[in-house]
Amino acid sequence: MKTRDVFLLGIAMLLLSPASRAGVFELGGEFSYQHNTYNGGAYTWTRSYSATFGYYFTADSEVEFSYQDSMNEEYEPSVQDITYHDRVYSLNYLYHLFDETTPIRPFFRLGAGQLNRDETGWYQGGYSPAGTLDQLTVILGAGVQAKLTGRFALKAEATTYLSGALSTWRDNIIVSVGGSFYF
Repeated sequence: MKTRDVFLLGIAMLLLSPASRAGVFELGGEFSYQHNTYNGGAYTWTRSYSATFGYYFTADSEVEFSYQDSMNEEYEPSVQDITYHDRVYSLNYLYHLFDETTPIRPFFRLGAGQLNRDETGWYQGGYSPAGTLDQLTVILGAGVQAKLTGRFALKAEATTYLSGALSTWRDNIIVSVGGSFYF
């Protein structure tokens, strides 16, 4: 069974379970883009988006299914042109600080997921990147939600996924903004 199929099965089980009718559901999305230009025509750019589906089983605790897609290109003339395309499917636990009636609520994220990375391009001397990397990963994050209405909130978050060891948390940080709908 593919990771995507497990992800979809988990969502279906959550929606169909009798207990799921007791709490609040959250549907969210976030986006991030960054572009840097350097001397001599070198540049980097990163684009990331995510979609989430969560269920609050208490006022402070949420379980969430998440899909994150990010692209990163690093170009330096005559040295390298490398593109990384990461897709992360994850199951996360979110803990929200403060009471649910508070308009601004910080939260923390901890999860586990599947990282699928495709590396394409070239290095100086004709070398190619590794190609693909498929591995389990740990998801860490922190953010804040600002409820504008009872059904809609703006969200800002910093998330990382570990690609091998805890020390790699700085290698895959994504800061994004988005929104959430509650039903």
